[in-house]
Amino acid sequence: MPPRKAKATAPSDEQEPSPGRRRRSEAQVQKNEETRARLLNAAARVIGKYGYAGCSIARVAARAKVAHGTFYLHFKSQQDLFDQLLPALGAEMLEVIGKAVRDSKSLIELEHRGLVANFDYLVQHPYLHRVTSEAELYAPVAYRQYFEELAKPYKKSLRRSMAAQSQPAFSEDQLDAVISMLLGARYYLLTRFCVEGNSLKPLTPELTQTYLRFVAEGLGVKLDMPAEAIAAPAAEVVPLAPRRKRKVAGQGDD
Repeated sequence: MPPRKAKATAPSDEQEPSPGRRRRSEAQVQKNEETRARLLNAAARVIGKYGYAGCSIARVAARAKVAHGTFYLHFKSQQDLFDQLLPALGAEMLEVIGKAVRDSKSLIELEHRGLVANFDYLVQHPYLHRVTSEAELYAPVAYRQYFEELAKPYKKSLRRSMAAQSQPAFSEDQLDAVISMLLGARYYLLTRFCVEGNSLKPLTPELTQTYLRFVAEGLGVKLDMPAEAIAAPAAEVVPLAPRRKRKVAGQGDD
């Protein structure tokens, strides 16, 4: 009898996909990431103009130039978008600040570089101020996560800088409270001195010097930067979107 032919078997799921299929898969993943980023960016700008209350899915999809149904491929709901938005924006800002403070040689240099990079970024992305300030009400989970993520690298940098001191001013357990105070000081400097009408302007060198002196004396370190070394931030004044009045019944929506 002639030998039986080997029975053909279906390709296994574990087999390596063809190069063409792999390229298509990678391209689709990249496309999905780009679409999600566009939706997040669109949501940030819509909130910057209309606030969370006026940030409808329709407005976000229109701003991102995607179909309404595409939104639900990336977010379960409007609230899911809100909960993911601020942490995503914060991660982008932290990346910029992290590069700015790299190789700082003292605690005050670290604080100065971080402060300038932080305020420059906010001036260049003015919508982030409203996204943050209203998140406490509309996205409280994201609001807490945002500040927790800001605090982590800040604490790591401060710990490293303070370790060089012969007698650190604060213990490890006290650093969390110190960082909360410093982040709070930055936030209120922004709202008190940088938000002016419909514009967001950089922190002045004088206010920067005052803040650094406050930090130096509070942390028990030497203010080793002369006033002339504290240059004004490079960012220019950026107009904020005016806060819209409540819609009157019968008026159209733009």
